[in-house]
Amino acid sequence: MSTAAPSAAPSAAPSARRGRTRERLLDAAYEAFADVGLAAVSVEQICERAGFTRGAFYSNFETKDELFFALLDREKEQRLRQLEEGIDALLPTDGSGADLDDERIGAVVVELIAGPLDTRQWCVMHLELELLALRDPAVATRFTADRERLLASVLPLVDRALSRAGRAFRVNPEVALRLLITTHGELQRAAVMAGEDVGGPAMQRGIADVALALTRRVPA
Repeated sequence: MSTAAPSAAPSAAPSARRGRTRERLLDAAYEAFADVGLAAVSVEQICERAGFTRGAFYSNFETKDELFFALLDREKEQRLRQLEEGIDALLPTDGSGADLDDERIGAVVVELIAGPLDTRQWCVMHLELELLALRDPAVATRFTADRERLLASVLPLVDRALSRAGRAFRVNPEVALRLLITTHGELQRAAVMAGEDVGGPAMQRGIADVALALTRRVPA
């Protein structure tokens, strides 16, 4: 008689389906929150967009706020991955980055920061979170903690990029990074309100100018 353990495949299938369900709910919520706003969107509307029932929602998320934070976590992970991949692609380790002139450095900064994830939807989503945090102290605490963790994750990547480009910040690196992030957000909002493409020429020039002003060349 065989005593082999049963295959794990049957349990893996429901897990994979649940993962796909979760992703579809996140995709639907991303569109709904950007189109209507966090407060105005109901769980039912999110489920309708995703093609699921309320049961599918509550088997993945306890509340709408939990889904919102899960969505932001996903987007931030994508941005970090984009930044890391961009650094490796645009600033190789062979030392050639140190030969780039200011114009090319500005273009590299734009490609790293103002990438394909810069959209009107993302801008509106982030503003929704800021408004929620301003109104709810509990959300503000989580928002602040998440922001600090993101900053801690980005700092070493920026340090890697600067090192490969033969540059360094003129001021405290954390202060400089906060200024870059603030500039990025302000230019995003200005583009959205002006009806311009997020990540368009005005935003690119602004980010490049601030990045060059905050950094200096390191003597070889």
